[in-house]
Amino acid sequence: MEKAQAQLLVNIHEDITKGTFTDIQIICKDGTTNGSRIVLAAMSSYFRAMFSSGMSESQTGVLKLPTVSLSVFQDVIKMCLCGINLVSEDNCTQVIDAAEMMQLDNIKQLCIIHLKEGLILTDKNCLGWWRLLKTYNLHDLSNRALSYMVEKFADFVQIENVVQLSKDELLEIISKEEMECTEDIILKGAMKWIEHNNPEPDDVKVIFENVHLDIVDSQFLIDNVAFSDIVCKNKSVQVMIQKVLHSPYRVSARSRVSTKIRDVFVLLHNKTSLLSCFTSHNKWEDVPPAPLDPGSSYSAAGFDDKIYVTGGDNKTKCTLIYDTITKVWTVGPDLTHGHCSHCMATVNSKMYSIGGWYSTTIEVLSESETCWQVVGDLALRQCLTFPVTVDENILVMGGLIDSEKSDVIQCFNTTTQTVSELNTKLPCSSWSLRGFVHLPDVYLLDDDGHVLHLQVTNTDGEIQIQVKSTVEWKSFNFRFGVAHRDGSLLCFTKHGTSKFNLDEGKEEQSTFPKPPRSGNVYNVCTKSSGKPSR
Repeated sequence: MEKAQAQLLVNIHEDITKGTFTDIQIICKDGTTNGSRIVLAAMSSYFRAMFSSGMSESQTGVLKLPTVSLSVFQDVIKMCLCGINLVSEDNCTQVIDAAEMMQLDNIKQLCIIHLKEGLILTDKNCLGWWRLLKTYNLHDLSNRALSYMVEKFADFVQIENVVQLSKDELLEIISKEEMECTEDIILKGAMKWIEHNNPEPDDVKVIFENVHLDIVDSQFLIDNVAFSDIVCKNKSVQVMIQKVLHSPYRVSARSRVSTKIRDVFVLLHNKTSLLSCFTSHNKWEDVPPAPLDPGSSYSAAGFDDKIYVTGGDNKTKCTLIYDTITKVWTVGPDLTHGHCSHCMATVNSKMYSIGGWYSTTIEVLSESETCWQVVGDLALRQCLTFPVTVDENILVMGGLIDSEKSDVIQCFNTTTQTVSELNTKLPCSSWSLRGFVHLPDVYLLDDDGHVLHLQVTNTDGEIQIQVKSTVEWKSFNFRFGVAHRDGSLLCFTKHGTSKFNLDEGKEEQSTFPKPPRSGNVYNVCTKSSGKPSR
């Protein structure tokens, strides 16, 4: 019966396309076609109201759609009648506009799914997408565009797109505590906007109040800000600048992220106890037991307020999710393949589980999906690796390849879903590799005690890796995790926490308390506590 109904709708679409049994002319912004009032009314309450209320369309037999292109209108009709998804990168915004106007929720939902799965943000398009997605109340997607602008604000300032923002948009961006660029750049962008838009003095004051002037470089304030026309014309801002310049409590950090203390969740395994939290106050807080024991060599990655734990040598396909706010565990969907001694990474709101001892596959789980999907293959059995996310790419570094120490770096592009091996090698072959990332800086520690400092950049799609330094520390075997705090690397093992001063290139004596329980450490997840470090 369903097949017959579907064929009936296809037949109706064919007759309308041929001009058979049509009773209304449809004038789009770039062309004209014919249609059927009864079909349009059956499709949408928008057309039903139009044709049944005595409006001119029902009297003249002419329907004007001046904002809809002919091709988009025809695509929408075909999708409604034939059940075909014609939403593409080229027509998505036009289709969602048309669907919104015509009150076609099913077509709008197809556009939303397309955007969630395929939206690629760039420095040039992110502002337009942010505005459009907010217009349609697509909060998850608009937040992704906003997060992109927050993350890429330095580039946004460099190409001067910042001047196109409205005042409210500028304030929403520069008020974010997640800004990773230096505060100098944030202030530079704010001043560019003020110079271009010439706002009222009260608005200038509000903008400066949303910049963390206390972590702007003093010389930058003196050379570029204190005597600028913007400041000289605004008494309130002058007072703010002078107060900061004469403050004895200026901090050395120059970005908001670096002035935040981080909570570190250590993958400390002891049966169903999988995590322990090393807080921003250098204290330990235990995490409630998980509902099951995945075994050793599981992996984890954080997303928003949740930590996703996957795999292990006991439950190789399991997914466990820990909510760091409610402190409650839930069981997630099983992986497609078993993973153990693998790595995990997050890119564009999607969680990736990569390689390991039992499988070479790369699997992905997004917010809107209820199952893992295989999207790539390393083609090498690569274990105990360290992942570095660079834009849409995941670099899988070091570790074991078929039981041999490796210096290989593989790159998985999450957009093209392709795997390639970089020409650049790590300066040391490793059995196990762990580290900390704050791009462009990447700090790595391997099982032989090498501390590596790399700088990783992506220029026009080309990943470039520069080795800044390699120094010796001490071996922690292969069960350890690495975090960064106050200019030092912290290495967590079952025996305690060690500290390595990066500036001095040597170990520091640590007085950190012992963890609440013993067990092997397989890595760490670092979450922001949002508390400023002063």
